[in-house]
Amino acid sequence: MTELRLRPGRKHRVLHGHPWVFSNQLVEVPSIEPGAEVTVRAHDCSFVGRGYGHPNTLISARLLTRDEDQPVDEAFVRGAVARSFGRRSWIDRTSWRAVHGEADGLPGLVIDRFDDLAVLAANTAGMERLRPWIEAAVRDDLGIAHGLWKCDGRGRQLEGLPETVDVGWGEPAAVAAIDDDGVQVGFEVMGGQKTGLFLDMWENRRRMVRALAGPRTLDLYSYVGQWGLHMAAAGAGEVVCVDRSAGAIAQVRANAERNGWSDRVTGTEASVDEFLRTVPDASFDGVVCDPPSFIRSRKQSSQGMKAYRTLFAHALRKVRPGGHAVLASCSHHLWEDRFADVVKEAGKWAKRRLTVVMKGGQSPCHPVPLAVPEARYLKCWLVRVDTLGT
Repeated sequence: MTELRLRPGRKHRVLHGHPWVFSNQLVEVPSIEPGAEVTVRAHDCSFVGRGYGHPNTLISARLLTRDEDQPVDEAFVRGAVARSFGRRSWIDRTSWRAVHGEADGLPGLVIDRFDDLAVLAANTAGMERLRPWIEAAVRDDLGIAHGLWKCDGRGRQLEGLPETVDVGWGEPAAVAAIDDDGVQVGFEVMGGQKTGLFLDMWENRRRMVRALAGPRTLDLYSYVGQWGLHMAAAGAGEVVCVDRSAGAIAQVRANAERNGWSDRVTGTEASVDEFLRTVPDASFDGVVCDPPSFIRSRKQSSQGMKAYRTLFAHALRKVRPGGHAVLASCSHHLWEDRFADVVKEAGKWAKRRLTVVMKGGQSPCHPVPLAVPEARYLKCWLVRVDTLGT
């Protein structure tokens, strides 16, 4: 097994609980097969951890165990997956994130459970090598009837891996439907975004949606309409869902029909920017603005913050005085304090007085290790919107 040696010093975050080792922290970056098992040692040769490595990426190693006597074998992997599922046993839902990478000691792996379907994503070469053991754990040990591997994320591109979508076991349906806190939500299993459906906002919807459910509401970047459907469930009179994807809007309409709300929930296929230019200001009682990430790297921070500020300002103008808006960002490079600055500036640009009613983050099935603060990526604020001087 290849050993990686850290440079002298005690400031390396991996020595204090972080699972990553960066190439510039090593005495030498050895030539290894991507995803090969490695042992990491401090400069004094003391054991730090065992995991897998990559010779051509900024992150040279990701740790799976800090027990020197623990081999990374099939029993270890199957046990780690089972423990991760078990940590969510208290969640009162049938669909949740079952493995959240670093938060569950399995960096590079994501598993979302949708009732009897598991959608798995191996985002690194190391997890790609462990796929057979991971699959055995979910299929055999945990008894999930259907499994799909959706390995098409940006992380795989960085690791030189192809994007693939493969049936793992069982016969996953083309369109799955789940009970999402009392709302029936369908989504495309193979062709949908990420693992098919986003599971990081359900706690925010539980807490915030009633404030949004006025006579006329708007769900921007709606995807399949989760926020919009929950606004309808909370009593909204009219819900408009906007997304540029024809497939997403088709699912919005199907979901509206599935819940018996076709007369109240409509889908509009359009870019959000274009849509906002076509509707009058102050024409909605509640607006949800949950865009995709505008900041993919630190270099994009300044430009991305401007993009969020501009978007939020345009969205805020559409809220009637006394109404509410949900403003969200899934960019982990946008820290909470900078997000606060963006929201504040957006209010100024929109000439609206904002009052923060509630702050939220990612749902509890997306936990954040204290040693890995960058795992906290989601910001979601509920604000009341008033005109200046009121």
